Amino acid sequence: MSAALRPGLAVLGLALAAACAGPSEAPPVAAAVPAAPAAVPAAAAAPATAAAPPPPEADEAPVPASAPAARLARALIEAERAERAGDRAALARAAMRLGRLGPVPATLDDGAALARWLAAMPEDAAPMRGRALGPAFRSGTLLPGTSTRLEQTFLGGRAAQIVLRVAAGSDLALVVRDQARRRVCHARKDPIECRWTPLYTQRHQIEIVNEGADLSRFYIVFD
Repeated sequence: MSAALRPGLAVLGLALAAACAGPSEAPPVAAAVPAAPAAVPAAAAAPATAAAPPPPEADEAPVPASAPAARLARALIEAERAERAGDRAALARAAMRLGRLGPVPATLDDGAALARWLAAMPEDAAPMRGRALGPAFRSGTLLPGTSTRLEQTFLGGRAAQIVLRVAAGSDLALVVRDQARRRVCHARKDPIECRWTPLYTQRHQIEIVNEGADLSRFYIVFD
């Protein structure tokens, strides 16, 4: 090949090399699309599905269904407070709870109050005939610095429960002793709930003390 043709071939080779190299070095279109945003919606939705409902108010904390004495004590307090406040709607709700529980009043005064509250149930309330008798209850008042004693028989081998609730006034102290004078419960802050299982059927002594500065009105429930 003559020397005169060599420069022309060199120039043609460079042109072909440039034409071939251009497309191969361009960045792929797919590489420019970021993969991270695809995961953002799932991560952003996580807090909404994990959000928990707000906790209930302390006064509206649910009472276990296995504690009829505690439910009765609460319903009695609600009924008395609603009656004193003239709140008919609240009294009707408390009366419905009392009707379902079927409590046994221990005194004539308690029976009269219970009948008065049950009369506040709505006229269209479902009938509650045939229900089993529920826990027994009684009300009372204590002046500051005074105490009262009650006696109650509990069956051996069966779980016993006493609930004491203050409707108004100072908190009370409760002491429960069995027939051998052994203390089975001692508590001071309302609401008071005592649970134990007597070894045999026996009478228990229940002492309620007002250690505060105000007259106290209370309800005590036995189950």
